[in-house]
Amino acid sequence: MKNKCADCGNCCRKTEMILSSRDVNRIKNSAPKNLLITSFVRKTEDGLYQLKNKNGYCVFFDVKTKLCKIYAIKPQGCSFYPLIYDSDKKYCVLDYDCPRPELFYPNKNSRVKVCQKIVRFLEKEVFSTKL
Repeated sequence: MKNKCADCGNCCRKTEMILSSRDVNRIKNSAPKNLLITSFVRKTEDGLYQLKNKNGYCVFFDVKTKLCKIYAIKPQGCSFYPLIYDSDKKYCVLDYDCPRPELFYPNKNSRVKVCQKIVRFLEKEVFSTKL
């Protein structure tokens, strides 16, 4: 299967994607000039940046084509998906809202390597720069 995400979009439904300030700036500086940060970012109770939803989907998800409008500059967390960090359990898990997670991470070794990247991303780019 060439496109693992073909005809899906489950990951963009009711997203709770956390953004780093680098994600926010990259999107803001690469997207249309009139894009306001407040149109795609909300602040969580914990002071973190989070992608906004519109009509139940990420604001950058095109419901008709089932594609990301900013795929080339998507947030880092979207690149890790469907591997996510469970902050309660303190380890990474596959999100089974994705119907094909094994296509992204076919074995434990691949999950462990990316989980280490997720933890570094969260420590260095998200939690160290809270609003």
